[in-house]
Amino acid sequence: QQVPSLETQALVREALFEFDRMLDGLDPKVRQALVLSQFQGLPYTQIALNLNVSLRTVKNYIARAMAHCCLAAF
Repeated sequence: QQVPSLETQALVREALFEFDRMLDGLDPKVRQALVLSQFQGLPYTQIALNLNVSLRTVKNYIARAMAHCCLAAF
């Protein structure tokens, strides 16, 4: 097993904190949908089942989250 260097670990930690900051202000389900999609790689159908919402709602959640992140990047 290979362990990332301390510098790499710090960069990853910083990127995760920045991502978390970008998600501030999002509805919890919107945030969760984005995390499930981007970090766990779940398909939208599975996310819909996990969140107990429709597939269309998941698509709307992801679109809202992406737009929010784009605006937060500026």
